[in-house]
Amino acid sequence: MTIATDAVYSPAAEHPPHGDRLYRTLLTELSNAGCFRPARAHSAVYGAFILGGYSAAYATLLAGPGLVVRVLALAALAFLSVHAGFLAHEVGHGAITRNRHAIAYLGQVFNTLLTALCHSYYCHIHRRHHPHCNDRGRDPDMQSEFFSMYPQSAREKTGLGKLISRHQSVLIWILVWLQPFTLKIDSIRFLRQNPRTTRVDQIVLLMHFAAWFVPPVLVLGLPAALLNYGLMSLLAGPYLGAIFLVNHIGTRVIEPDESVSFLMQEISVTRNLGTSRLHDFLFGGVNNHIEHHLFPSMPTVRLREARPIIRAFCQRHGITYREMSWLAAARDVTRHFKAMSAFVPR
Repeated sequence: MTIATDAVYSPAAEHPPHGDRLYRTLLTELSNAGCFRPARAHSAVYGAFILGGYSAAYATLLAGPGLVVRVLALAALAFLSVHAGFLAHEVGHGAITRNRHAIAYLGQVFNTLLTALCHSYYCHIHRRHHPHCNDRGRDPDMQSEFFSMYPQSAREKTGLGKLISRHQSVLIWILVWLQPFTLKIDSIRFLRQNPRTTRVDQIVLLMHFAAWFVPPVLVLGLPAALLNYGLMSLLAGPYLGAIFLVNHIGTRVIEPDESVSFLMQEISVTRNLGTSRLHDFLFGGVNNHIEHHLFPSMPTVRLREARPIIRAFCQRHGITYREMSWLAAARDVTRHFKAMSAFVPR
């Protein structure tokens, strides 16, 4: 055994194949330790913090402040937009409530309304990611037109994708600034492809853009409104990248015909980051990413309680449990992207 120290609620995600005895044993240990206890009061306070901070920063922008205050308000909105996504992510996994109406309502507010990452689109991609994590044939997060995370993807790149993949170890940290824009564009594309099943998303998305372009245009003018929205979205990019690029990239890639248990797949393709409460806050709890992937509907605030239990369980059973600093994980990601670039045709 080696320890590296350097939504989408889906019931199936917590009920792996019957033969996974180790998983059931671990589930029992965590249940006995109270790691699945609801944490609704914590979630309510967190949601109030996001809504209150977002509203205050938005109102500050409408007042037409000076440059320094304007930049601070935009940075706060970018920061809170990412945290709105964290809460929507937890809601989507059924970690706050199992009431599907409440899940849909909260998802629309904290995803579609506050971030323009449409709730239906998020559910569509995320419910496919969790049970097939790092499976190069089934995990949508492994597919990209521009970046290559496994050799076959690199070999098949053409045009702009080929150019970017060839230099992806550097470009990934630059182009990640554009990720909020691509998520919004992909959301709109999904709504256009599924007009009948996404009517609520369409209405709430219109409310998002109305909030950002009707009062601001009337009060500040169109150029200022466009600049505010563009900068707010741009500033969210590196924060998103710092959190999500380091979760799986550079770990094991699962082949389409590979037979591996749920427990072993999730642990082998996931890495954990820092253990402090500051890490928990900044990373929305997903610095405890092994725990989250093994038990998606565990309340986020309980993941830190589950972490030492799962680490000790892995030690007892000779299972590699990967945790490291953010910088070490970023180096792993960069090395992996550089290695995959070698497979891009010249």
